[in-house]
Amino acid sequence: MSRLKKALEADKFPVVAELQPPKGIALDNMFSPVGFLKKRVTAFSVPDNEHARLRLSSLAACRLLKEADAEPLLHLTCRDRNRLALESDLLGAAVLGINNVLVVSGDYVTLGDHPQAKPVYDADSVQLLQIAQGLMAGHDSAGLPLNGNPDFFLGAVVIPEADPWVPQLIKFEKKVAAGAQFFITPAVFDLEKFRAFRQSLPPHPIKILASIEILGTEEVAQAKEGKWRQVYSLPPEILQELTAAEAEKVLFKGAEIAGRLLKQLKEENLADGVYLKAQGRADLFTMVLEGGGL
Repeated sequence: MSRLKKALEADKFPVVAELQPPKGIALDNMFSPVGFLKKRVTAFSVPDNEHARLRLSSLAACRLLKEADAEPLLHLTCRDRNRLALESDLLGAAVLGINNVLVVSGDYVTLGDHPQAKPVYDADSVQLLQIAQGLMAGHDSAGLPLNGNPDFFLGAVVIPEADPWVPQLIKFEKKVAAGAQFFITPAVFDLEKFRAFRQSLPPHPIKILASIEILGTEEVAQAKEGKWRQVYSLPPEILQELTAAEAEKVLFKGAEIAGRLLKQLKEENLADGVYLKAQGRADLFTMVLEGGGL
């Protein structure tokens, strides 16, 4: 059974750490935090060509995590595969012992490093959840029977700061109905907006993992110059803290802020767990966990 599922069902406030798969096959940097952190976090997450940029296969990386006795969270992106390939990868994940799956639609290819690539989007994130549920029930998306059923712990994305909010709430409900068992948010910096988001959700047993992210110098510069295009906001006081830091200390200031936010989220019971994005660095992960009292 999924350790992540057990931790969420037991209200243990799990921590998921996001790794950075390489653009190539050199694995040292991606795996450097794993041995040090696997006793301290519940699972390691591997993005699937995040931001439409080529990286090592999430499925392959997740299998290597299993071999290292670490719990993986597989990302599966609708952008790059038709439903036949999506189903095949889901079955492959199940055979390899990978149960945690985060279903994402994926950024459009023009935003990435292969703008000439053809996007697929044969299924959206709601439809892919339905497909995964069908596989678990013993049939493929064409209604044909399987020889052996997989078992998944399915996650999806919800955007607390979506504007307008109602369409996002409708999609959230559709994802719940399609089988999503947990949700991960984009980075949370504005706790007031996150509180409002939690209050706007109807009562349900679905768990929410809030993302805590350490921003790099490039992202801080974009925010300072008014070029911020993210689906989350940076409160002025946090942007001021980041811009006041010397360039070589921005990441460490970001880790300090992230730890503070993590502590508040946990103490106020605003989230059921956290999803940490710390540039894939063990030292920064450690700073955030210690700053958050974990």
